[in-house]
Amino acid sequence: MPRSSKSQKANNPTQRAARAAPPPQLGRLWVVAISDGAFVSHPLPDAGDIVIGRNPSCDVRVDDPSISRRHAILHLGASLTIEDVGSANGTRLGQRVLEPHRPVALGVGEVVDIGSAMIIVQERSQPLRSRRVWSHDHFEGRVAGECLRAARRGTSFALLALRVEAIAMASVEDLLAGVLGPEDLVGEYAAGEIEVLLVDADEAAATKVLARLSPGMRARARLAMYPRDGRDVDQLVAEAWAEPRAGSAAPPVVLDDSAMQQLHRLVDRIAAGNISVLILGETGVGKEVLAETIHRRSPRAAQPFVRLNCAALTETLLESELFGHERGAFTGAVQAKPGLLETADGGTVFLDELGEMPMSTQVKLLRVIEARQVQRVGALKARPIDVRFLAATNRDLEAEIARGGFRADLYFRLNGIALSIPPLRQRVSEIEGLARVFIAQFAEQTGRPPPALSRPALALMHQYSWPGNIRELRNVAERAVLLCASDAIGPEHLPLEKMRATYAAPAPAAVPGAARSSPIAAGPPADPGAPTRDSIRREMADLERQRLIDALAQHAGNQTATAKALGISRRTLVSRLREYKIPRPQRPG
Repeated sequence: MPRSSKSQKANNPTQRAARAAPPPQLGRLWVVAISDGAFVSHPLPDAGDIVIGRNPSCDVRVDDPSISRRHAILHLGASLTIEDVGSANGTRLGQRVLEPHRPVALGVGEVVDIGSAMIIVQERSQPLRSRRVWSHDHFEGRVAGECLRAARRGTSFALLALRVEAIAMASVEDLLAGVLGPEDLVGEYAAGEIEVLLVDADEAAATKVLARLSPGMRARARLAMYPRDGRDVDQLVAEAWAEPRAGSAAPPVVLDDSAMQQLHRLVDRIAAGNISVLILGETGVGKEVLAETIHRRSPRAAQPFVRLNCAALTETLLESELFGHERGAFTGAVQAKPGLLETADGGTVFLDELGEMPMSTQVKLLRVIEARQVQRVGALKARPIDVRFLAATNRDLEAEIARGGFRADLYFRLNGIALSIPPLRQRVSEIEGLARVFIAQFAEQTGRPPPALSRPALALMHQYSWPGNIRELRNVAERAVLLCASDAIGPEHLPLEKMRATYAAPAPAAVPGAARSSPIAAGPPADPGAPTRDSIRREMADLERQRLIDALAQHAGNQTATAKALGISRRTLVSRLREYKIPRPQRPG
């Protein structure tokens, strides 16, 4: 993790001259400098002048070509001010461009733009506590070892995935001081993303750790439990860093399409009852978000909302997770454990990927739904439960019933009412609103104002068919925010190699207003001598592929370091390596 180096301080001639003097008393403030994914923190004295610039002799050195050698000065004392010292690219406080050599009052927490970088003065809330932050590769190795140990001992542990603002990455010690135990491990998954191994923690203990984080951090955190969410390192890491699920705040909903507006009016009516709901739709259309919306609008909103992905667990583990088990029920069951149906008592159970549920588990789940009782594996007596069932699938369950892959009686039990979510290609009018929501979310995570969405970029989004639906749109928005260094997202920040001129061509009745929004309208005839759109896309794709190969070679195949250098997350890098068919470097051993 980037930190201020001792060599930078030693190069300051003023500090060399004053080496014999006692060091200044550090105060309650520190400054964080953010530039192209690099986050560097510097403690500040109570009084004095702090020079910021690119020159190694500056007190706060920000190595960015857009920053002058001496760019600005922080004046500390009875008040806090900032002064531009005649920089080439200027200093901005909010929307205001500072006049050179005229100090301006600065508030703690205000963002100051210097060139294309930014600085923020923060208040230290508690003393720093030393805790090493490991690389993701080392962290993965430790998690793999913990999987083997937990399998032998029959214990559990947790992974905590934490997305924080960029300004907080330089203060991991502050964020986690007093929260973690001495055996727990902290790693850096990518820029702005922390991963924590909670050793020997069950779900209750892991939830307590999560509750001790600040509210803003909790909103961006997610837990993955061994063995519930996976039994090897790849499954656990993938689950921990899957798309963020809503915490205490309701997920954003964009309703510009008439079919979706009608669907949500129906949700308002059925949410008040206890009828089982089957949610249908393609992968990525937002089935889980709709299920959570039903729960939030129901009288059970204050009670648990428990999710279970039926495709993520083996048949034996799925049964144990659903119904629980008694001590000694099978090898490794060293203590009794309530199932998810018990823990959701009074609330809602959401069964995702229902079509993947094994037949043997379907029989037992049907018995639970009919009797409203659950019997743990190895138990002699059933326990009453009060839960509402919501289920989702992208499969044609009626076809599965016809071929014998799904039980008809369970289908009719869960299909009290079916809600079908249309794919994004039939909801073109919602693309802009959803894209702006995602852009704002990812910009907030990186600590920057959200960039605008240019009309050419929006036109490409309207043309694309979105086979991955909202999940794909979210990934495209994240990529665009990471690549965009200007005030607006343009076509060059989108994956042009995929978003070829593919028109969704929805029926006019299915997408009201699509004809009115005419960014896709045909323009003047193309110049036959000019480069074609496809040739430009191919050229950009070739350039980006070569850029990835060069970055990997420069960092000796280290994917975490390569992602940092490119200013993208590690999972985005892995996705792009797969997209461009670039072999991923293998870890030794």
